[in-house]
Amino acid sequence: MPGGSNPSNRLSSQSADKQNQVKTVQSLLTAKKDKDNSKQPTKRTRSDVSTDSNTSMDLSGIINFQKDLDEIKFSLRDVTTKDDLNEVTKDLVKTADLENMVTGIVKKRFSKFESTLDKKMNERLNKIQTDMQEKVEALSIENEHLRRKIDQNEAKTISIKKELSETTEIAKVTNISSNYNEQYSRKNNIKVYNFPWKEQQDLRQDFIQMVKSDLNITLHDRDIVAIHRLPAQREPRPLI
Repeated sequence: MPGGSNPSNRLSSQSADKQNQVKTVQSLLTAKKDKDNSKQPTKRTRSDVSTDSNTSMDLSGIINFQKDLDEIKFSLRDVTTKDDLNEVTKDLVKTADLENMVTGIVKKRFSKFESTLDKKMNERLNKIQTDMQEKVEALSIENEHLRRKIDQNEAKTISIKKELSETTEIAKVTNISSNYNEQYSRKNNIKVYNFPWKEQQDLRQDFIQMVKSDLNITLHDRDIVAIHRLPAQREPRPLI
């Protein structure tokens, strides 16, 4: 882990040192035994024999006990020690600090992003609001113009309706007057059947001549207001 030593390497080093120490003790004991054996044997008493036997047993027990300790230490080489836990704890603390630092950076970046996003959103909303306001004002002006045109058209319509009403009244009066004049004029009309027809005929002069010759009545041009032929299916068409 970062920031800490390798526990397995440290345990291997400690085991090697302890084995060296064991070898040193064994070497000393062996040297001491060889030194004792190199001495000239003397005549030993029963108590001396007993003492040597006890000493040999003590050394053998110490060696065996040392071997047992070495075996126990070797079997415990992978067991986590307090120092290992302290190192791991230090690494954990450093990891927590790293997590806090990363969390702080992320929070700052997120806060900056959130602030930038809010700013852009506000600018966008303000632009949309301004555009909508301008469009509303333009529509309001156009609506006012249309309202004025409608008012003008309504005024013109009222005037036209008034003129139409007056024209209708005049037409009625004119129609009545026309009917009266027609009825009055019919009193002075003369309808003539079988009046001869010819090309390029002067009806006024021919009628005056006919009345003068047949009826012995003299007429003048002023006496005939108008003269023309009426529509008919058969010829000659009647004269009025």
